[in-house]
Amino acid sequence: MMDMFIKSIQIDESNRIVVVIQDHFSEYLSKEESKKMLKDMAVKVLEADFIKLEVAKSSFRITVVEGAEVAAKEKVEQEIAKGIEMAMAFMSQMNNKQ
Repeated sequence: MMDMFIKSIQIDESNRIVVVIQDHFSEYLSKEESKKMLKDMAVKVLEADFIKLEVAKSSFRITVVEGAEVAAKEKVEQEIAKGIEMAMAFMSQMNNKQ
């Protein structure tokens, strides 16, 4: 299910978590409210490990404290999966009401 929205989640050579989204969702990353939502999510999930969020056209990068990259990547993957599940449930409910 996640691959409908996310192309990949990896740790790059600079030890940042890089999330690449599917092209048809790239317009959302350019919106300020989306950037704020992503940053709020990263801060909430990663807490003291969070350093910085950088948003590009079809990806975003999260910098975390040194040594926390693998655990932080797992937390980000789990949070994205939960968000997708919630969105799918919401969309299903909306379809059932129509």
